[in-house]
Amino acid sequence: MKNLTFLILLPILISCSTENWESLRTNTEEAFNNGNYAQAIECLEKAISNEPQNAEAHYYLGQTYRLMVFKDGSMLNKVTTPLTLKSSEHFRTATEITPKYTGKKFVVDPYSKIQSIWGALAMTFLYNNNPDSARWAFDYGQSEGGFYPAMMEYNKNIMASCEKNAILFTNGDNDTFPMWFLQLVEKYRTDITVINLSLLNVSWYIQQLKNSYPFGENNLFVNLTDADIDSLRPIYWEDGKVTIPVKHDPLNKAGKIEWRVKPTVEDKAIRVQDILLMDIIRANDWNRPIYFSTTVYEGNKIGLDNFLAPEGLVERLCSHERKVSAEKIYSNLTKVYTYDGMKDKHISDVEEVASLYQNYRHIFINLARQYEDAGEKEKVIEILTLMDEKFPEALLPYANEEINKEAERLRSKYL
Repeated sequence: MKNLTFLILLPILISCSTENWESLRTNTEEAFNNGNYAQAIECLEKAISNEPQNAEAHYYLGQTYRLMVFKDGSMLNKVTTPLTLKSSEHFRTATEITPKYTGKKFVVDPYSKIQSIWGALAMTFLYNNNPDSARWAFDYGQSEGGFYPAMMEYNKNIMASCEKNAILFTNGDNDTFPMWFLQLVEKYRTDITVINLSLLNVSWYIQQLKNSYPFGENNLFVNLTDADIDSLRPIYWEDGKVTIPVKHDPLNKAGKIEWRVKPTVEDKAIRVQDILLMDIIRANDWNRPIYFSTTVYEGNKIGLDNFLAPEGLVERLCSHERKVSAEKIYSNLTKVYTYDGMKDKHISDVEEVASLYQNYRHIFINLARQYEDAGEKEKVIEILTLMDEKFPEALLPYANEEINKEAERLRSKYL
């Protein structure tokens, strides 16, 4: 049996004896895949000893400590400060060596990783009813290089799009942790309940939303008991129709909205987040306005598209089939949103925030098309002029060729 045990363990033993970074990186990834973080750290410390200015090696080491801090949302309430500090140190070092990080990424850039780990630690402190420490975690994360001005302004504009007492669904780290920072540290829009759809698969987070929203007013409607929440699992689901009653809407003669929800798990089941999303909408009973950030992945909207009206950086859930309001979008673009984030050096250094800022152009161009279709030439000119003023191509090159061509067509016709 001893020999057999040795043979089983042998394949997962990784050698860090090589001096070559490419080999050390391969060995590190193998160690990741095997959950052997101590071995990954040994390889990476050797790499950094050989090449102290290797930003990618520091990024990898930051990622190793991050995986030890938490792998997924189920562990966001169990994050430890020492590992957070170690992870953050190496992500920050990667950005100091190369402000425009171009190495391999594990989903997101080092700036976003810093936001993620400090936001996670803040959630742990809040879970343990320690808001002062949570504020410290957010502040420290900002001092390390996360929560930078362009990212914070983008999130602030998303929140500014919403009416009072809104429920706002978000998607990931870059459109959630900055909003929670704004609510807890800056006391901005604490009337909004920001709900991360990915975390709606995690029972502790669902219970926190139901019992004590930690960033502001606690007025979310959830019909489930804590025991119900603990027992939630993905359920078998056929391509079925969902109906929710509608009240006091003269545009909805049927008194209900209906839409088809398709399976989201291997064409057989729906996720816990899908179950919760339906429950929250139903339990809300149209008492609070509901929005989805435009960053939310299409598949996470469970087929609600016909009832989601674009209003800029958000889509609002309507109690009737959606009607696009040019006036609302125009108001957000010209009176509500600020664009100082374009002065932030991170626009050129960080691919992810530059990608987010491209969304503004999509909104401007779509609004210009609406005004063109309505024959409102002066409005087209106003919108195009404002877009080019706020988002000059020299600072934010076009990333979408179709949008670029449409912008050129409109300029040649109206400017």
